[in-house]
Amino acid sequence: MIISSVIGTLVMGLVGILMTASFKDINWDDLSEAIPAFFTGIFMSFCYSISDGIAAGFIFYCIVKICRKQIKDIHPIVWGCTALFIINFALLSFI
Repeated sequence: MIISSVIGTLVMGLVGILMTASFKDINWDDLSEAIPAFFTGIFMSFCYSISDGIAAGFIFYCIVKICRKQIKDIHPIVWGCTALFIINFALLSFI
């Protein structure tokens, strides 16, 4: 069983490298794109959860668009996903 855990660790390391390699494609000059991307990566790292990182990215995307008064640029599906992520975090805080 030691071999399977070693292989799993190597694969997860490779996945992490591939995920961080995509950070070079982010337009860091556009804050409405950079801030959600930054917090997505940070939350994935600190929470050890890809889904929590993606949820943080959705939430911060909406926050940034609201602060920049670009609410019309947010698609209704993104609003729905963000609401579900917030509800998920709220429910998990009570468990």
